Amino acid sequence: MKNKLLTTTAIAGLLVSGAAFAQTTVSGNLDLTYKGFSNKTDKAKSGRGFGKESQINITNKGKLNNGMDYVAGFSIEHDGQESGSQANSTTSGTAMFNENIYIDFISGKTTLTIGADHIQNPDYEITNLAGVYDLDDVVSGINGTGPTSYLTAIGSPYSSFGLGLTQDLGVGKFSVYYAPSQAAIAGASDGGFTTHSSYVDGSNSTYEVGFRGNLGVKGLDAGLFYNSTDSNDKGLNTNSADNYKASLRYIAGAISVAGSMAEQETNTTSASTTKKSKSVGVAFAASKDLSIGIAHGRTDAGVKSTPLDEKITVISVGYSLGPVGLGVAVGKVDNYNHAAVDGKTALFTATTKF
Repeated sequence: MKNKLLTTTAIAGLLVSGAAFAQTTVSGNLDLTYKGFSNKTDKAKSGRGFGKESQINITNKGKLNNGMDYVAGFSIEHDGQESGSQANSTTSGTAMFNENIYIDFISGKTTLTIGADHIQNPDYEITNLAGVYDLDDVVSGINGTGPTSYLTAIGSPYSSFGLGLTQDLGVGKFSVYYAPSQAAIAGASDGGFTTHSSYVDGSNSTYEVGFRGNLGVKGLDAGLFYNSTDSNDKGLNTNSADNYKASLRYIAGAISVAGSMAEQETNTTSASTTKKSKSVGVAFAASKDLSIGIAHGRTDAGVKSTPLDEKITVISVGYSLGPVGLGVAVGKVDNYNHAAVDGKTALFTATTKF
């Protein structure tokens, strides 16, 4: 399903000593979608249209002159009209270069990572067993806004530039990551860092620890992540937060079951809020190419003034044509983003990797 273009790095060898044995891989993906949604509460906010994501990944790997392995790379992603998941910018041209940027230094089963959007992280939803989109993405757009309630990455700093360490334990991978700024912002110029300290303090530094693996059980996928953010200046009226996410999926023959829960505790100078999301999913593989699944998620805002729990239900079908995958997801949401807004969506996808 994935064809890769392999080239020797003759040019890179002129720039970096010891790169003669390096190997460069070019890969990518293309996702095309069609989505229609109806807003039961405000029919004027119903709509439909096409969407797309295109991405190219550049990876270089080889040996260092001290005998260690290294892998380095970056991705260029363009998500239609969106500015990109890693950038607080208004232009997609800027966001296109903030995706999966890293240098890995590898010694046996230990990996030191420098970069952004690369280390293992909690930004996944394990209950979408027959689809490629998370529950909140399927219903996104209702009421003219993106999803802000359902917890996925739960404040993870993975998309900010930082330093991380991953240890392969055999039954899974344990990781720890530190980012000096929790905000998912682009890196500064390589030689011209001008961001002043009050800005960094206001954005908060963050660390995250996590584990994901099968625990030695075939068909099992277990994940547990925790991250914490605290202001360096207690006088600033900024958020500090403690977040966790736990997930479990088990595949037994043609049946898959999964569950996920996340909690976000946010503290300010005036209040403390605990927000919780839970989801479950089950899927059936009718054949090696066809899967059918259903998932349900519920989010409690944890605020007395926002008593409406958001509820999302998605039925999805996935079909493989080999190099191209097709999918259909039909979703229903009640109390979208904890407002009295109900609606339905239908999302059609075609995706390929190369």
